Amino acid sequence: MEAIKLREKWQKSISKVDDRFIRMIDALYKSYTSEDDIYNGLPEEAKYLIDQGLKDIKEGRIHSHENVIAEFKEKYKLS
Repeated sequence: MEAIKLREKWQKSISKVDDRFIRMIDALYKSYTSEDDIYNGLPEEAKYLIDQGLKDIKEGRIHSHENVIAEFKEKYKLS
């Protein structure tokens, strides 16, 4: 459904829903538009590590799951 039709649908429906539904939608909207998202609530060290990981990905410093498992098995003599 197109965004315009969804808006029209909800504008018509909003007066028909119960209080519980309105509170759930309000909480969802607040979490969607909140400046205080999960990332901003993290400790600085965690933010640094996440940012470093994203930088590594952009610069191609990544390893596939299969490669990591193969190296681990080889290192620890696992089959």
